[in-house]
Amino acid sequence: MADAPRTPSWSAHSPRPAARRARQSVVLVILGVVGFVVAVLVLTRPAAALDAEVHLLGSYMVVAGLLRIGRAQAGDGMSVLRRTIHGVLGVLVLVAGVIAVVHPPGQLSVWVFVISLAWFLEAAVILTGSTFSSARSLALVAAVLCICIAVALLLYPAIGVRAATASSAVFLVLLSAAQLFEGILTWVPPRFEEVVVETRPAGS
Repeated sequence: MADAPRTPSWSAHSPRPAARRARQSVVLVILGVVGFVVAVLVLTRPAAALDAEVHLLGSYMVVAGLLRIGRAQAGDGMSVLRRTIHGVLGVLVLVAGVIAVVHPPGQLSVWVFVISLAWFLEAAVILTGSTFSSARSLALVAAVLCICIAVALLLYPAIGVRAATASSAVFLVLLSAAQLFEGILTWVPPRFEEVVVETRPAGS
C-alpha cells in the first residue's frame, strides 16, 4: 500500500519554520532585555515616583507595540483572523504606550489606568502571537504576569505607591525571564519538525 502524500510544512505563500522561529525568537529576546532594563530603572528610582514608572512602562509598550505590528505584517504562519487580531492589539498597545510616555503632569490615576490597560492588551497580544507549541506554556505564564503588572498598578491607591512600583517591577523581571526562556525554546526546533518539499512527478 502506497504511502499517503505528505503535506508540506511550508509553501511559497508561508515562511519556512526556521525563519518564523527566528523572527518570533528575536522579538521575545528584545522584549526580555528591554523588560529587564525597565525593571531595574523602576527599582532604582525613588519609591514614590509612580509617574516615572508610567513613563518607563510606556516606553516598554512602545517597543512591544512596534514589534507586534511587525510580526503581524510578516504573518509568521498565523491565520488571517489571528494575524489581524494580533496586529490590531499591537496598534492599541503602541498607542497606549505613546500616551503614557508623552502624558502631561497631573491626573495620575488616568495615566495609570492607561498603562494598566496596555498591559492587559499585551497579555492578549502574547496569547494571539504564540505560534510554536514548545513555548506556549511560557507564553501563558507571560500573559498572566502581564495581568499581574496591570493589577498591581491599579491597586496603588489601596496598597500604596511603594508596594505598587516594587511589585510591578518584580513581575516585570519574571515576565522578562519568561520571555527570554521562551525565545530560546522558540529558536530551537523540536526533533519532529521537518520541512517537506513537494515535487511534481516526472512527465506531469
